[in-house]
This record gives sequence, structure tokens and C-alpha cells, in this order.
Amino acid sequence: MESMKKVNLPKRELEQLCLKEKIIIEREDPVSGSTFYIHNLEKIGTMIREFNFLVEGASRGKAINEISTIEHKLFENEDNPDFQSNLIATKYSDASIFLESKKDLIADRKSDNWSYLFARQFSLYDLYEYFHKEESASSFFKRFKVFHEMVELNYYIKLMEYLQSQVQLLIPLDDDKEIPLRIDALELKLLVLQKTGLLQTLKESIRENYYVNASKMLTTLLCLSNSKWRDISNILKDMDNGEETSIVSNDRWKNYFTDILYHYKIDLR
Repeated sequence: MESMKKVNLPKRELEQLCLKEKIIIEREDPVSGSTFYIHNLEKIGTMIREFNFLVEGASRGKAINEISTIEHKLFENEDNPDFQSNLIATKYSDASIFLESKKDLIADRKSDNWSYLFARQFSLYDLYEYFHKEESASSFFKRFKVFHEMVELNYYIKLMEYLQSQVQLLIPLDDDKEIPLRIDALELKLLVLQKTGLLQTLKESIRENYYVNASKMLTTLLCLSNSKWRDISNILKDMDNGEETSIVSNDRWKNYFTDILYHYKIDLR
């Protein structure tokens, strides 16, 4: 068959080819009687396995190179513990910030819907071309943004695993000298509770008037003045409603929260 790259097929003809190859499956709407198409997840699963294999190889090589560079610098400065600690702390902070920024992608990849989300990264033309490609799978996937995103994500995950072990070796905590971070701002306190899942636990436990009862309980728990419960209630509502002005969307509080994760060696992935 002539290469798909040289043929500009009409949509209907392309759909029929994909049906024949079982790349998509035809379904009927029981209400309207109209037909529609869904991805064949068995075919998509085959594609994902090859994709994951290539992502793993590319990210592992990238991580090995970066770790080797860090190890070389640590060896060159083995008599300079301050340099070693600063190097690891900087790399750890950068990796933490990146992984925090990609938490939605990490959640998507772990979800049961990943096959659907993955398939949506490719057009029907792309899917047909993949199963009839005249190039290597590596060359094919490198043309798509999702491949480079997943290589970078896997790279940082592997790098973080290494850095966490180095943090324990080079930046040990001294209980007598370590001073806990002060978290004075109400917004930051609530963001910590939200990000760690404690607010969700509270929400699931309070059966009635969540915003009122949770706000009053948090006022007591955080040792705040009684009048603060209304402020807390408004912040909780903004967070739940996805308001752009909520603390969850505020870069300042997000940066402070990242510092807290690093300070207490917390991994929320």
C-alpha cells in the first residue's frame, strides 16, 4: 500500500481503513441510533508498551549522564562539604519544583484513564500511520510532544530517587540545631493541609455544614482568634470552586509550599 505520508485521505475513508484494521471500533448510540467510533484499547495498549519502552531507555540514559556529572563534582570537592551540600540541595530543589509542576501529568499517567488520554495525543491519521510506519518507533514517537514530556518526567523521577539518597548522606538533620520552619500565614497553613490530603479527610468526615464546621474546627486547631473562622471558610470555598484567586493558584504560596516539602523531606508524588 502507498505510504500514508503521500496520501491525503478523506476523513470517511481514513475511518474505514482504521475500522478494518481495528484501530477504532464502531458503536451505536442507543438513544439516537447514530454511530460513533471509540479507540480500540487493545491496539492502544500495544502502542503504549512500545512507547513506555522507548521512554524508559531515553530517560535512563539522560539520568545516568546527569548522575555521573553530579558524582564527578562531588568527588572533585570531597574536601568541601559546603559545596557538596549546596550542589545536592540545589539539584533537589529544582527537581522538586519540576515534579510539583507536573503533578497533574503524573496523576494522569497513574490513572485508569491513561489509555484514553494517551490516544488523544494522536490524530486518527497518526494512529493509522503508527501501525503502518516505514520508520522506527523511536523516530515516530520523537515527532510528538507527549514523548518528550514523558522522557523529561521519567528523567526527573529517576534523578529525584538518587538525590533523596544523597540528601540523607550529605545533609543530615541535627535535632539539636535544626529549627522547624515557621508557618505563620493562614493561607500557607491551609495550603499545607490541602496538599497533604488532610482537608480532604476532614471533608469526608464532616457530614453537615462542612465549610462552617470545618472552619470552626480549624480555628481551634490552629489556635486562631474566633473571628478567623469566616476567613477560613471563604478560603476553603475558593479552593473547592477552583477560583483563580485561591491559594492553590497563588505562585507565592506554591513556592513557600515547595520549600516546606524540601525542608521536611516530604515526597507527595
